[in-house]
Amino acid sequence: MPEYKCYWRVVNPETKVSVVFGSLAARRYGTDLTLWGALQGRGDPYRTLLREGVTSYLNSYNSLQFSYNTIGVILHMNWALMGSPRSVLLTALRFRRANSGHGVVSCKFTPCK
Repeated sequence: MPEYKCYWRVVNPETKVSVVFGSLAARRYGTDLTLWGALQGRGDPYRTLLREGVTSYLNSYNSLQFSYNTIGVILHMNWALMGSPRSVLLTALRFRRANSGHGVVSCKFTPCK
């Protein structure tokens, strides 16, 4: 959402998914998909994984207390991409729970000034 734009610190919405998540993501999603485009993903388990993974990636940079650190998000994404469709869904669900505030810390984002 535009009012949370200030939280894009290390990457920007036009950063490519393949740059952040590497060659496995590039094979699955292509090399042109941006992080912003990834956040629009719905309807397919792999798109859901990517949407929740990108959200977790952003959260990991903005809170040291987030359930996953940045490297952990990348590792879990790649493990899921190497696994079964079930592992894709489970990882997406775990990311979604963390993004929703379950676990160590809840979301503390407030609209940017």
